[in-house]
Amino acid sequence: MSPDEPFEDEILPFRDRIPEYLTVFAIGFAIALGVGVALGLLTGSGAWTGSGYTMMVFGVVLLLAGGATGGGYTHLGAGAVGAMFGARRVDEEAQEHQDRRSGEVQDPMDRLRKGLRPEKNPRAFWQVVAGAAYIAAGIGIVTLAG
Repeated sequence: MSPDEPFEDEILPFRDRIPEYLTVFAIGFAIALGVGVALGLLTGSGAWTGSGYTMMVFGVVLLLAGGATGGGYTHLGAGAVGAMFGARRVDEEAQEHQDRRSGEVQDPMDRLRKGLRPEKNPRAFWQVVAGAAYIAAGIGIVTLAG
């Protein structure tokens, strides 16, 4: 995906994306419940307690994943490696080849600065929101079960 192309979620308006987000959230909720019930029964702590803790763990994973992609930390790592070792991704090599033909030279620190300013990523935002919702649901379930 080039920087000029719109992000996949920018093409559809929010009201058209919300059913997909809710469907994925419900599927994740059902999976977390199923895994939690199995773990709760295996450990003897109870199905509801196992489900609540599984949801909290799932929520933390979503918070970390959404925060890393939305905050630019995944791009920052690639930019830092490129700045330190001169490593490039395949799309950067093609861009640099074009720039060299046109007479422009790209500084490795430009790649690092580009990693510090991530592009708009609404899916990462909703991952973080879903993570917070899973944690809240997990806390509620554990509180009610205990």
